Amino acid sequence: MGHPYDVEHATRLHVEWCRDLIDRTGLTTTNQTEPLMRAVMLELRRSIAPSAVIEIANALPALERGILLADWTLEYEPEPPSSAEVFHRRVYERVKAHHSPPESLTADVFWLWVQKLYAKKAKAVRKNLPTALLDLWPDL
Repeated sequence: MGHPYDVEHATRLHVEWCRDLIDRTGLTTTNQTEPLMRAVMLELRRSIAPSAVIEIANALPALERGILLADWTLEYEPEPPSSAEVFHRRVYERVKAHHSPPESLTADVFWLWVQKLYAKKAKAVRKNLPTALLDLWPDL
């Protein structure tokens, strides 16, 4: 039995996004870009209120939504970063055992989302970002 179309489509879309990040970041494999995108997503989730997590999740495609919400609970206190550098250090801590993320990684993931999401959905993501990360969001 084959996979349902929506599962195949979500997988293809996720791989496409990871490949686009290769082109943007200068990394060489999706084995590098996928964990970095995941780390940005999980740190973003850690940084914002539950209602903002839900809004961002609803703006993302199925597989990315699943990554953002995996093992998540409503019972937490958000820890917004005081600066983009603090956010980057938190992302780095998540992936340092594998490789070093580029300094521009968060901005690169945001660039990807602006390129790939419908404008309305990209705006929903941006409006829920921590203030310290707004300068990393590209102009729509």
